[in-house]
Amino acid sequence: MKNNESTIFVFIASIIIGLLIAMNIGFKGKNNFLDIKQYSEAYNERTKLYSDLNNLKQQYYVSKAKLDKYNSGDEKNVLVTKEIEQEINENNLLLGKSDVAGPGVKITLQDGTNNFDDYPTMDQLIHDSDIVQVINDLRNAGAEAISVNGQRVVYNNYGLCAGSNIDLNGIKIVTPFYITAIGNEDVLYNYLTLEQTYITQLKTRDVHVNVVKQNKIQILAYNGKYIYKYIKLTEK
Repeated sequence: MKNNESTIFVFIASIIIGLLIAMNIGFKGKNNFLDIKQYSEAYNERTKLYSDLNNLKQQYYVSKAKLDKYNSGDEKNVLVTKEIEQEINENNLLLGKSDVAGPGVKITLQDGTNNFDDYPTMDQLIHDSDIVQVINDLRNAGAEAISVNGQRVVYNNYGLCAGSNIDLNGIKIVTPFYITAIGNEDVLYNYLTLEQTYITQLKTRDVHVNVVKQNKIQILAYNGKYIYKYIKLTEK
């Protein structure tokens, strides 16, 4: 902005000096006569000033035309459309409505025995509450996206224990359970292997547990519906 003001000041000063020279008026108020060389220089200077002024006018008209086009034309519509699309994409990302990929961890949970003739205890079986606790640990560790056997986990997922399987969003899921999470793979892995996490408790129940890091995990979007029973928009 300061550079523009300096340029304008120099430009105006040049015009004034050129006019004074052309009118043969000295800075002390005395009349001076120009010789041929001085007149030629003054004339050329005035011509240059007029040329610069015309160029500035042309630049002004071009800039104004672009501004008018932006304010009322297609360029503004395109910009607004891009901003709307970006906002929608960000919202879908937060809601789990977009396919995502990134580094993270993969957890495999399996009942303590595959042969039910061995009469496994309740502790050796994996229940929906176990899945919920592991998901909570992942969220506490900073997981940005989670899925169970390909089913995206969002804030209002529900799961029900149904014998040897788990009902997640109406989908029957049987053991083994594969829980994948996207986030900082080192942070997720280190957090899950702490003594106070639920993964460690599952190991004490003779449940088969395996946690591995992965450089690239793909998690599909949540395809279910969001049902709001109690919340509503507030009136402004």
